[in-house]
Amino acid sequence: MKKTVLHEIGNYLHQIISHAEYLNSKNEVSLYADKIKVAAYKIDALLTDSTSEKTLITPTKTSNSLDFKQFENLHVLIVDDVIENIYIMENIFRTLSCKIISVQSGEEALKEFENGFIPDIVCMDMMMPGIDGFTTTKELKKLGSKAYFIAVSALKNQSHDTISIFDSWLPKPFTMEHINGALNGYTLKKKPILIKENFLLLDNIPKDTQNKIYFLAKNGAYSELKRLVLTLEDSTSKIFLEKALEKVDFTSIINSIIPS
Repeated sequence: MKKTVLHEIGNYLHQIISHAEYLNSKNEVSLYADKIKVAAYKIDALLTDSTSEKTLITPTKTSNSLDFKQFENLHVLIVDDVIENIYIMENIFRTLSCKIISVQSGEEALKEFENGFIPDIVCMDMMMPGIDGFTTTKELKKLGSKAYFIAVSALKNQSHDTISIFDSWLPKPFTMEHINGALNGYTLKKKPILIKENFLLLDNIPKDTQNKIYFLAKNGAYSELKRLVLTLEDSTSKIFLEKALEKVDFTSIINSIIPS
């Protein structure tokens, strides 16, 4: 199947899941919304995970609460070729009182920056006609952008070079927990992050979970790894993994685990 067709199918799936998330908030239809969402997730997994090990992960709410006032009046640039995805992201940042500009191509994103819009946060779709999200982000940085870049993509197992250019990775379909995690990274970016060398994961993490972490880090599966870390109990190891992920430091994570 052509990549463009897969991309279009993926976008429709993400719209279905997002609409199901909304319906799920309405008690009288939540059961049917859950059924729609589960079916869409299964199709999405077949499309995006066909070459990787299946890891069933249920994200939980982060223990860290966000101070949403810090996002008031921030400038946000949303880049996505699908208008429905733009509407979803706009609604999220509108509730945070951000100043938003949305475009549907990498070329338009570069033009907005050159015309004087200096974003604090950029939500960048990875797969778009014309200039893709990775190239657009590189060009924005060459132009001097110091924004917090959030990649938005259903694609998993990206190369380290692709992942490392972004500050955070928001999977499609995403939940509010994923969004909170991405925004929490904006706060952490302002603080120095120190990672202890030769750290070993020993406390409160079962060996089978460590093996999953090792596998995901080896394959550069940033979004899946981030979701798995969210499910861990609070511990020194969890703090270490969160900090390593903020730096996209897969090497430290791999070295912290002795695979069985």
